[in-house]
Amino acid sequence: MAGKTVIGVGDRACKDSSKQNVAMIILNSMEIKTEQNTLLSSLPNVPEDGEMMQEMLKGYVITPLLDDADGDILQAVKDFVETHKKNGLNFGRLHFHFSGHGVHNARIHIEPEKLNNSAVKTETMTTDTPTGECMVGSNGKLYAIHDLKHELLKLGSESITVTLDCCRAQNRGTKSRGPTEDLVVKLRNQLPISAANEEKICVLYGSLDGHVIYDHRSFTKELYKVTNKGKTNINILHLARKVNNSWKCTDQRCKVDIVEVGDNWENYFWPSAENDHEETQEIEENKDLTLPTGVGREMPLQDVYKEMRKEMNERDEKMRKEMKERDEKTQKRFEELEEEIKSKHEIPIMRHSC
Repeated sequence: MAGKTVIGVGDRACKDSSKQNVAMIILNSMEIKTEQNTLLSSLPNVPEDGEMMQEMLKGYVITPLLDDADGDILQAVKDFVETHKKNGLNFGRLHFHFSGHGVHNARIHIEPEKLNNSAVKTETMTTDTPTGECMVGSNGKLYAIHDLKHELLKLGSESITVTLDCCRAQNRGTKSRGPTEDLVVKLRNQLPISAANEEKICVLYGSLDGHVIYDHRSFTKELYKVTNKGKTNINILHLARKVNNSWKCTDQRCKVDIVEVGDNWENYFWPSAENDHEETQEIEENKDLTLPTGVGREMPLQDVYKEMRKEMNERDEKMRKEMKERDEKTQKRFEELEEEIKSKHEIPIMRHSC
């Protein structure tokens, strides 16, 4: 499973036949030594993660990489994006999955020959070492999650989902680097991602910040379980909750990083939008159930859900309207009091900005 493209079997790639769903799966099961001289043990269950993820991503055009000889995740992702861009297709969903070693890198490596030989003496130095949340390639090189987001955005897909089945424990190292220890290091700049682009990215972490993840109890295995081998689609806003509920008797938890604006993710189901999703299945299972909604009236469960949503939306709108009116009255009263004080004392009043 090293580097060849796999077309998932099953339902169509996308509801809109003019758009293609694509996925990249990178697996790293090897024992490796990082650039920071940290030895990471082999992960024998990682290949199984890849098989389960491929089964869940039916209908996607999948590019899997297992223990890639080059081990350069950055280059592999760039090649993936460029290859698909050359096809000239429109992309609906883009999913990226990584199973292997990960670190929260806080140890900065400085090469003396890379320092700027300026006539001005300074204690500030620069580095290209990736920092923060990183994946570890089979060659030991780190690839920051922040940089991954930027690269995946270049494909221009409608949405991006990322599953990271790796540790997030902090790596600071213990080896002293001599005189560089007390010098100020200027970390490599992380370009901000626009709000509009952040709104279309969802990252699901298989572990909490600073925590390890167990190879025998991987995040991928739990996704495989809660989605019934990828047959049951789950609302992306409920996915982490379902995994954590399944993990509730363990010390392992997952976490979602998502930007919600209105209902931008409300109708997004994972791993696919094609099959019956969880709410549809619940309605089907209870299609004969009716609930009383008034004297002599009954309503099917599906209509009850719609009615409940409608009532909640109306109540929220009413509360927003009342709060706006109250704020306007408060502001008007404040301005009246301000004018009264100014007319009596002729002392200017300063409004401190927030």
